[in-house]
Parts: sequence; C-alpha cells; structure tokens
Amino acid sequence: MPDSQLMETPSETSLLPALWTEIEAAQQRVYRADQATRCEMVSLPDGRPLWLKREDTSRVHSYKWRGAFNKLACLVEQGFIGTVVAASAGNHAQGVALAAQTMQVPAVIYMPRTTPLLKQEAVRRLGQQWVEVRLIGDRYDQAAQAARQFVETHGGEYLHPFDDLQVIAGQATMATELDEQIAPDLVLLEIGGGGMAAGVASVIRRRFPSAKIVGVEVVGQDSMQQSLQAGRPVTLPQVTRFCDGTAVATPGQLTFALCRELLDDVWIVDERQVCTAIEWLWNESRVVVEPSAGIGVAAALATDRHTSFCDATMGGAYAALGLKPDARLLTVLSGANVDFLTLPVIARKGRLSPKERRYYCFEIPERSGTLIGLLDQFLSDINIIDFQYGKTDARRAFPVIGVEAFPAELLQLEAKLSRSPLHFHSVTNATAVEYRVVPFQPSLAHWPVFATVEFPDRPGALSEFMRQIVGLTNVCYFNYTETGQSIEQALMGFEFKDAAQRDTFLAAVAQLGVSFQPIPSQTIAGLSVAE
Repeated sequence: MPDSQLMETPSETSLLPALWTEIEAAQQRVYRADQATRCEMVSLPDGRPLWLKREDTSRVHSYKWRGAFNKLACLVEQGFIGTVVAASAGNHAQGVALAAQTMQVPAVIYMPRTTPLLKQEAVRRLGQQWVEVRLIGDRYDQAAQAARQFVETHGGEYLHPFDDLQVIAGQATMATELDEQIAPDLVLLEIGGGGMAAGVASVIRRRFPSAKIVGVEVVGQDSMQQSLQAGRPVTLPQVTRFCDGTAVATPGQLTFALCRELLDDVWIVDERQVCTAIEWLWNESRVVVEPSAGIGVAAALATDRHTSFCDATMGGAYAALGLKPDARLLTVLSGANVDFLTLPVIARKGRLSPKERRYYCFEIPERSGTLIGLLDQFLSDINIIDFQYGKTDARRAFPVIGVEAFPAELLQLEAKLSRSPLHFHSVTNATAVEYRVVPFQPSLAHWPVFATVEFPDRPGALSEFMRQIVGLTNVCYFNYTETGQSIEQALMGFEFKDAAQRDTFLAAVAQLGVSFQPIPSQTIAGLSVAE
C-alpha cells in the first residue's frame, strides 16, 4: 500500500478545515510529551529581525516529537492495541520512540545500517524497553520498505513521517506557540517531505494573514518545487544526502496539496549557503544545528542585499513578494541532531568571509630550493590554506597549493603567474584535491625523514619555516590543510643525499624551536602510488 494511502485523504476543499480541526485537538495532546519551545530574535547583517523557533531545544532536539506523539495519541484514544511501526534515519525515529515510551505502546523502528550510532542509541534510550530498533539497508527507502512489509505481514500501524494529517497537525503546534508580538512579514520554512512546512503554514495563514510564506529546499532535494511546477508530486531520480533531514525524493500527497494552497513561493539554496548559515548562527548565538535546520537561515541571509551573503536570484524573489526593507522574518531551527564528525565538513564548506578559496597545481623542477622560490616569488603575501605534494618524478614536481584572498587579490595573483614562465593551472573543485589524493612514490625519496611539523596560523609562517631549511634538504612530501587553530600542523617528508646531510638537517631543526615529531618511515608506506 503506498504511504499516501495509509489514511483516508480528504478532498482538497475539505483538507484545510480538517487540518485546522486536527491542530486544535493536537494542542490538547502534545504537551504531555514536552513543553513549548522558545522563539528568539537575532539581527540579520542589514538590521532586519530574524526570529528563530528553537525546535532544536526540545527533548529529542527536533520538532519531530510533535507529529509522532499526536498520531500515536490519536491511535490510543481510538482504542488501538498493537505495535506501531516506523522507518527513519534519525529525528522521526526519536519522536516515535519518545511517544511509544510515554504511552507504553510497543514500537518497531527500522533504520538504515548507515545511521550514526549516536542516533541509534538516542532512539533506544528514549524508547527504553518499548522500542525495538532494526537496522536494514543502507538508505531510508530500504528501511521504509522493510517497515511496510512488516505491517503487511505481522499487522500493526505504520507511522508515516510526514504524509498524515494528524502528523502534520502535530508539527503545526509549534506555530500556535508564536507570540502575537512576533507578527512576521516573511516566514521561511525548510521542506523535506513537507509535513512541517504544511502544518506551520496553515497556522501562519490563519493567524498572520498578511505574512508571506516561502518554502526553502536545497539543490538536489527540490522535490516540492519540481512537484509544484509539474502540478503533481514527482519523484527525483537522486537525492543529495548532506542535509539528511530533508532528503526526500517524493513529497506526500497531502503535503503537496497543502503546500500548493499555502505557499507563496519555493526558494532553493545550496549546501555552501547552508554551511555558511550554520557558521553565522554559531557566531551570532552560539547555536549549532544540523544541516537541514540551517536551510531557512540560509535563505534569510541570501536576501541580505548589502552583504556578501546576497544571492541575486533570492534577492529578486524577495523583492517580488513586495516586502518592506525592514520586514520581520521567521524561520524554524528544526533540529540539532548533527553527527559530531559532520562539523568539520560544515566548517570547510561554510565561508562567512568575503574572501575566496582557490587551488592551483604548479609544475616546478624537482630540486632543493624551487619550492621556497615559488612561495617567495608568488605567494609570500597571501594566506596558504592547503598544500598537497608527493614526489612522483625524479625531475619534475607538481605541488597543489590552496590560497585564500579577496577576489581582487586573486586576480592580481593569477595575472602575475600568467606573466611568468611558470606552468600552472586551476584545480579548484577538482575531486582529487577535494578528497586529498596526494600521489607519492617512496622509492624516489633518498634517505627520507617524515615528521609532523607545527607552525603558527598566519600568512608567511609556512614560508619562514621553508626558508630556514632551504639548502639543508629537499621536500619530497607535504600534506597540510588549514584547521583554524592558532597552531597548525603539517605532515612533511624530507630527503637527503646521504646520512650525514640528514643528521645535519635534524640537528639544525632542533635549534629552530619548532615542533618536529619524526614518524617511522614504514608508516608512510601506505601513501605510495602504484609503481
């Protein structure tokens, strides 16, 4: 049975009134599980107020408890006795677990095997003995298929994560908590399956009729926008997964109908804008949210016409809504269930600074002194944020150097490089650079020494170290990327003519006062390329 048919679908003319009725009933149920979340105001760079509905502060660190609890409470009120079944890669599963434990209803929750252990344990902790977690498949749709098969075989009730009127009504209760003093002019709602957007939009339309309501999706997840353009729900052939909480290939039948009725527009942001929004949130409020929760903030920043955040397309769409320059904005911080290991990715992709990052591959002679010559002649006054090099040829070297600077400075650098006889080309966004594939043939390195080297995080510090060792060695391996710490660390390899030169180098380094930690050569063997 398709998910959208798991409950009777009202006709479009009765859908909105039926939802309002369900929302009123949901307000009498959901606060048995948790309390209302607060709404906080921050100022956008141009001074406009941006209100943040802090769903990340709930017991399950997302809004999903609302819909799951309301749906299960409805079932219990109707005399349901049995097992509830759900599929989720995170937030919905935690909401179902909380509801199952509170009402002491057994639940079977299917999760992909790829679900981070943190989220699996959160579901087990919230559900206690009332929840059984089953790991199956590598994607959400595989887990969902297994959950539906369980219902068909063993019975029970499937709790859909978004395409259910009572689930939508539960999510909508967050909007009933808004103080009248907020009175937003523009509401930006992130969209995955559309349950939260549909529910909140229905309340906003009733309580603040003059407000404009815009759904926001991410590039590669724009199933609602494409569906609205097509006039029917469509399925994306592929869905990007970085913003995992909104990674939905097909919007629901109910959510599609409601969003078509309630939304004034749907905007699209990209992953870099999302990461930048999360970084901005941290700087402004010391709040860390999951990628999907940064989507609305990303759209808000993109309408800031007086800063580097401005997106021409978004600015035009904002103007088309007829909003005043000092419009009051509202969005939902939908969750904070971010895997700790995702934070470095967010930091790398998000760039608040107006500076740009570019990567260049150079061809230089493979001999001592040429690398420092490159740095001194062309890169002495620019911030080096990445260095990838491994010796693969006895005569030529191909270092990849990443730099960060204002656009005008980068244009000057490229003009200077173009006037020189130096061979170089841009490798910005190259896959090998992004994944730090550093080719290296250890057999070409003579009397090698490998070590981790520390130096201050400031422009010129790397060149200073290289200048101090020039003539004492030839660098055969270099792997460094900026981390933002006050002291940076690089993995470097050095080669020598003989053991005497090596010993002279090590003695000299000991006098430099830098942190130099040798690494056994055998641990570097795995860095080699096929010979």
